[in-house]
Amino acid sequence: MELLCCGRFQERRLVEYVAAPPFADRLTRFSLELGRLDQALRRASVTPAVVFRQRLAAIQRHCAVDGWMIDPWYLVAELHGLVPKVSGQDSFERGTTVDAASHAFTLWRWYAHPDEMQTNAIAEAEAFLNDQSSGWGPILNAGIAFHRWLESGRPRAAFCAALGRYWHSHDILRTPLILTGIEALAPETPWEVEPWLCCWLDALLAEVRETHDLLRQLERVRRQALERCGAQRRHSRAPQAINVLAIQPLVSASMLADRLGMSLKSALQLLSVFQDRGIVVEVTHRAAHRLFGLAGMDSLRDVVTPPNRPVPGRKRGRPRKNDPFTAPSVLAEESAQLPPPIRLDPVQFDYEDLAAAMNQADEAMMRSSRLIARLKGKMAS
Repeated sequence: MELLCCGRFQERRLVEYVAAPPFADRLTRFSLELGRLDQALRRASVTPAVVFRQRLAAIQRHCAVDGWMIDPWYLVAELHGLVPKVSGQDSFERGTTVDAASHAFTLWRWYAHPDEMQTNAIAEAEAFLNDQSSGWGPILNAGIAFHRWLESGRPRAAFCAALGRYWHSHDILRTPLILTGIEALAPETPWEVEPWLCCWLDALLAEVRETHDLLRQLERVRRQALERCGAQRRHSRAPQAINVLAIQPLVSASMLADRLGMSLKSALQLLSVFQDRGIVVEVTHRAAHRLFGLAGMDSLRDVVTPPNRPVPGRKRGRPRKNDPFTAPSVLAEESAQLPPPIRLDPVQFDYEDLAAAMNQADEAMMRSSRLIARLKGKMAS
C-alpha cells in the first residue's frame, strides 16, 4: 500500500512536470528535429554510411560514459582486419589503449552483431521497455523505462541496444540509428526522474543534431567527389563508382568490380585515377589487397600500421649487430647522439708552390713540342 501511494505521488509530480514549459519545450524540439532527420535520411543516398559513422559516434559516447577514451578510427581498423597502431609511451598506456579498444568492440557487438547471450539480454530489455508503459507517449515512456532499468542495477548496454530497436519498431525512426541519450548518465547529472528526463532529452537532441550534421558532411563529400571527377563519357562508370564509395566506408578493387560489373583491371585503373585526383585515399599502406575510401579517411590511414617490408638483399631471421644492412641504422643512432657540429673559420690556402710547379710543367711541355717538331723536319728532309 505504501509503495502504491508512493508510485501515485511520483506520477502526480511527473504530470505536473510534463506540463511545465521547459519540459514541453524540450520534447517539442526533439520531436521536430527527429522528424527532420528522418525525412532527410529517407531522401539521402549516403544513408548506409551515415548509419555506420553514427554507430561509431554512439560507441565513442558510450565508452566515454564508461570511463574509456577511444579513437573511433582504431575500431574501424579492427573491424576491417587492419593492424592499428598502439599509441602510448609505456606498457601501461599501450595496455590501456588495447583495453579501451576491446571495450569498444564489445559495444559494437551489442549494437551490430550480438551473440546468443547478448541477444537474450536485449530481448529482456525490449520486454521491460514495452511493459513499462506510463501513458506519456513512446518517447517519454522510453525515458522513464530507461531510468527504472538503471535504478534496478541492470547493465546499460543491453537497454541501449534495445532502445535503438525501439525507435524503429514504434515508427519513430525508419533508419536503425543508435539514439540513447547516454550522456545523461554523466556523474554531474541529477538522478531524480524529472530533471533526469530533461537531461536525457537534451542529450537525445544533441545526438540528433550531430547525426544531421554528419549527413550534411557526407553529402558534401560526395558532391565534391563528383565535381572532382569532372565531365565523363556517357558510358563511364566513374559516377557509379563514387556512389558506391559514398555508401560503403571502405572499398576494394574486387568489391568495386563486382558492384559495377566491370573487370578487376578496370576497377584498379579507376581507383588509381581517383587517387591521383585526390578523390579517394588508400588506407592500408599495402601494394596489394588495398582498401580505398573517399577523401576524409586520412585519419584512418594514420591509425593503420604499415606492413613490414623486407630489406632487399638481407637474409631471413634477426640480423646480427655487424650486419651491413643494419649498419646505416646504427650509424644514424650514433650520429643522433653526437654533439652538434661547430662552425669553422674560413681557411686561406697558399697556391704559390702549385703555380710554380704548373709553370715548370708548361715549360717542359713546350721544350718537348719543339724537340718533336725538329725531329719531324729532319725525317722529312
